[in-house]
Amino acid sequence: MEKYKYIIVDDGFVAHLVLTHYFNNYPDYECVGKFISPVVALAFIQEQKVDLILLDIEMPEITGFQLLEALEKNIFVALLTAFSEKYAEESHKYYFDKDLVMFCNKAQLNYFFPKIIARFEKMIQEKEVLERINRLCNSKVHIFPKTINGEAISLSDILLIEIIGHYSVLKMKNRKEYITRMSMSELTERLPKQIFLQISRSKIINIIHSTDFTETTVCIDGYFVNISRNHRKKVIQRLREFREEFKELKEFKELIELMG
Repeated sequence: MEKYKYIIVDDGFVAHLVLTHYFNNYPDYECVGKFISPVVALAFIQEQKVDLILLDIEMPEITGFQLLEALEKNIFVALLTAFSEKYAEESHKYYFDKDLVMFCNKAQLNYFFPKIIARFEKMIQEKEVLERINRLCNSKVHIFPKTINGEAISLSDILLIEIIGHYSVLKMKNRKEYITRMSMSELTERLPKQIFLQISRSKIINIIHSTDFTETTVCIDGYFVNISRNHRKKVIQRLREFREEFKELKEFKELIELMG
């Protein structure tokens, strides 16, 4: 396994020593740079592979916030400060991805450091799961073939589709339902077969959201849907294949939770 690459950006040598000491307990992490100058650090980050940045806020030349604004990569950052609440409020003045930033109190690193590692590794796991889903979908972003009420519907948000007469009812993750005029033949032709599976004459499921199944029923995020006799063999085989593709996850339900 390739080690996670981190850098430390802080104008104090003591912070470098303390953070390096904490990382001694995490053999999967490799320090690829320690910087006093945030300007030099920024140039390094733009050119090299970095997975995690431990960043001071108050520094000469530019602040940690200004470094984040200039950053052209999506990298997880632990912002180290003695005034985390104050700077968390001030951060709203700056334009950077707040979801990739964690504020940590320098005076309580013994408490915060394991939380930094846990949040970073959760983010990496989420990213890996999404990459697997993208590969499953041939690395394309999929939108439902028709807009509904002028709204583009993401395929990943669809749990299942039920055909009623000439209409299709889309049941969504947020428990909303959308109705559009599309037949089963249109749906099976235009939806990606890697993730959408017909399980009866009138129902199609999104297998990404399948949380459990038996020989006769599949559970789709709380919906229990019957598998018809004619489709049973093909459906069970595909669900088993899909489970196998994600067998490295501790529990299959993690996939659904990570999709949010």
